[in-house]
Amino acid sequence: MESAIKKLEDIRDNARSMVQSIGRSAPGAFAGELTAKDNYTSSAFKAINERAVGEQGSLQLIVKDMTAKLTEKIEAYQATLDEYRRNDDAAASSVRRTEQ
Repeated sequence: MESAIKKLEDIRDNARSMVQSIGRSAPGAFAGELTAKDNYTSSAFKAINERAVGEQGSLQLIVKDMTAKLTEKIEAYQATLDEYRRNDDAAASSVRRTEQ
């Protein structure tokens, strides 16, 4: 279980790095190849960038949600692992007292 927790932590950390990287990206970084100055291209340029870093439905928002869910899972797994350890320690203590 510790290995699974570590893997989830690594995934979460990578996702957090991705969010920070997206946040540091210059406006237009996601549609830089759209260089024509006509209305259609300008609209597409704006829509692509909004989808990447906008407030609703963006890649950045999805990754933030994913990191929050990963944190919840990590905390739940850690709590379960801690409970197993406490129970194991209590059982070992009981065995030692019985053997004495």
